[in-house]
Amino acid sequence: MKRKIAASLLTLCMLTGMAYVAPAAPSPAPEEPEPAYTMIPAPQTSKASGQSIRISWTSSQDESVKTYYVMRRATKDNQGTGKWKTIAKVKSDAVNGGPDNSYTDQLSSYEPQQYEYKICTLSKDKTIDTRTAEFAQETDQLVSLGTNVKICIDPGHYGTVNNNYDLTGEDGKQPYSEAKFTLKIAKALQEDLKDTYGIDSYMTRTKKKISLAYNGKKYVNENLDSSNIAVRGYMAKANDCDFFISLHTNSTSRTTKPWSQSKKINKAYVFVNQIAHASSQSMLIANTIGTSLTEYNQEAGIQTAGFTPREANRAVAFTDLANDAANENGTVLYRKGSSGADYYGVLRGCNTDGVAGILVEHAFHATKVMRKQARASSDLYENWAACDAYGIANGFGFISVD
Repeated sequence: MKRKIAASLLTLCMLTGMAYVAPAAPSPAPEEPEPAYTMIPAPQTSKASGQSIRISWTSSQDESVKTYYVMRRATKDNQGTGKWKTIAKVKSDAVNGGPDNSYTDQLSSYEPQQYEYKICTLSKDKTIDTRTAEFAQETDQLVSLGTNVKICIDPGHYGTVNNNYDLTGEDGKQPYSEAKFTLKIAKALQEDLKDTYGIDSYMTRTKKKISLAYNGKKYVNENLDSSNIAVRGYMAKANDCDFFISLHTNSTSRTTKPWSQSKKINKAYVFVNQIAHASSQSMLIANTIGTSLTEYNQEAGIQTAGFTPREANRAVAFTDLANDAANENGTVLYRKGSSGADYYGVLRGCNTDGVAGILVEHAFHATKVMRKQARASSDLYENWAACDAYGIANGFGFISVD
């Protein structure tokens, strides 16, 4: 019957001169769309208190999410291990944008703790839960480390302090400023602590200039370098930090060619304050940093001396003779002032507030070989920062060193 009707229509069109349009084929039935699911980027983590970690994530996908699941698992040697646990359910407001979503993970103790976190989702129509095994491969790529530890990082000095810019000849080759270079180390250290170990930090300065407020007074530049230096150390407790580290490069008391010393003088020194000196944890940090710096400096060809670790309450006293000596091992030192308190103001400041602190002399800027590598590339300050971060992570128990 259909063929006869179609033929009649064709005949009619031929007689009238109308165009003939064949009937359209029936459209296939629309395919059912696959259920939609949402993947959340790696969350941000931060120390909320000594006993809590804050986890936050974007709200740009709230419209497609019914519920967010905050997932946590333990770590071993800085890697997530074991099963994921749902520690919180956060209801979406179903509106994209606005403030980030967040949850504060309350911990069982004040002991240093590190976890791996990720955010899974329940779809808006409640049909897909990305906690299930089929999504594990995707969600396990979107994780962040978080800890309840925060470090106060003090980039030594300010501006262009301790530079050889006005010198000529050998002493003037490879121009260098300790203050400028310690800021580079500090920024790399802050990044390494967070990205590699999930450790938060506060920096006493982030630019050439330094400006700090304490007890209603404001201190700037030379007032924090030639006087009131303890204020830099006070910043540790003021910013809820668990440890203080001041970053430096060393010099010499020699008066002959003070900026052209042999690389044999290079050594890593780590000074500890009174609290750190008595702490096995802090001495472990100091020893690990000193050993790591020495190994790197030797491989980089800027140091021949070794490093001698020290036990708690067994650090050695500083002397100009050992400091200036060739091929004298680096080590951990405890230096007192005439009053019996910590010699260095930054260490005295954090010690006064009950915070363990160290001052790291990474190598001698008095050696041209060190300055040459400092100017050649970012390798030196990046690797020094990695050594510092590694020592801190080891001391807080997030990695184990064989």
